[in-house]
Amino acid sequence: MSGTYIIFSILLSPLLLLFLKHIKSTFLSKTPLLPPGPNPWPILGNIPQMGKKPHVTLTKFAQSYGPLLSLKLGSQLLIVGSSSAAGVEILKTHDRILSARHVPHVLPPKTPELNHLSMGYGGRLNATTNGST
Repeated sequence: MSGTYIIFSILLSPLLLLFLKHIKSTFLSKTPLLPPGPNPWPILGNIPQMGKKPHVTLTKFAQSYGPLLSLKLGSQLLIVGSSSAAGVEILKTHDRILSARHVPHVLPPKTPELNHLSMGYGGRLNATTNGST
């Protein structure tokens, strides 16, 4: 009778460990919740789904998943805001959190003096002329 309990506990232990690991990863995960988006492919992410006209694909994704969606382009996570309300939320409300973005080194500059430069995108400027042009 005791041999049955030992065999049962040996077979049940890995299942119990897998269950506890699943519970821990589901409820105690510190990763932030991401907006909805299409399911990425392994390694490639959503690159194969973008097609030859990515702007059209992003429009279709926005119609399916809403104005804020997440994509994986290779190993990079991309959050896309496709409405003016999402743009205001990203650029005005959460600007301090989102301003420390990663600038990828896809094409390195030809001279070392340009290594510290990157391009930022902003909204419309409201400038006053004070009578000068």
